[in-house]
Amino acid sequence: RYSAVLQGDIVLDLPAADVEQVMLFGNIQITTSALQLLLGKGIEIALFSYGGQLLGQLTPALGRNVHLRLEQFRRYREAGFTREFARQVVCAKIANGLAFLRQFHKNHPAAFPLEELALLERSLAQAEVQEDLDILRGHEGAAAARYFELFSRVILPPWQFSGRNKRPPRDPVNAVLSFGYVVLGSQLQWLLDGVGLDPYLGFYHQVDYGRPSLALDLLEELRHPFIDRLAAVLFNQNIMQAEDFMEPAGGGVYLNTSGKRKFFEQYEKMLGELSQGLDEPGGPGYFPVLQRQVQRLTRAIQENEPYEPYRFQLD
Repeated sequence: RYSAVLQGDIVLDLPAADVEQVMLFGNIQITTSALQLLLGKGIEIALFSYGGQLLGQLTPALGRNVHLRLEQFRRYREAGFTREFARQVVCAKIANGLAFLRQFHKNHPAAFPLEELALLERSLAQAEVQEDLDILRGHEGAAAARYFELFSRVILPPWQFSGRNKRPPRDPVNAVLSFGYVVLGSQLQWLLDGVGLDPYLGFYHQVDYGRPSLALDLLEELRHPFIDRLAAVLFNQNIMQAEDFMEPAGGGVYLNTSGKRKFFEQYEKMLGELSQGLDEPGGPGYFPVLQRQVQRLTRAIQENEPYEPYRFQLD
């Protein structure tokens, strides 16, 4: 069992079988025996600053599939594979943004006319036939700018969202988006490493020192249906309150302890709902929908078949 202790009192006690991942925020102490038990069961420990910056990860020694990693490096040098993967990722990202906005419009038709989705639809159509990576990135950028213009109308009063900002986020909505992207990205990074893929060698995001490019590749198609949709629930259902955020002296707006607790409660609920009906290895829990995408990517690399991205289905 795992126990969390605060000022001498046990505030959380869980069976070891119920734990899939551990995320530590701020100045949290963890015993060596707990680390050994977690790593022995293949469970990752992710370390974050109190504000939500990913500092590092303790990852179990699972990724020993060197042959898969060699195949990943080979595919990285194949222009055709890289181009097709990038197109699938960008098209899925735009399509998932469209699906999320259409779903919101069904319940809030006054928020924006459906005709305002035309630029996104046009960007999607252009991306579907584009083979130049730089031009493809241009379509993604144009679609993202338009998407966030419409997302500003998804967040209902009294909350406001006037555009995407980060490093640091300057308002509560951006604080939730940035926090959510980091959390989801860290989970993808762990899953990729667990199957033997190199999370730092991506096919769409350019390789750079310290950048988990492959995790960011998979994150693109999941941002809107996972984190953005979660943010809409948190704010529009008044789950988040002003007291769930903090503004440190160094600037920016961040989730505090109560805000993080609310985020994870809804995040786990959402991932559980998205994972229902998926017959994936790994047992019940919150990760099957993420594991499926990692497995699809693995098959694409090993068998040289098209990558099948995640597509958000309208209710």
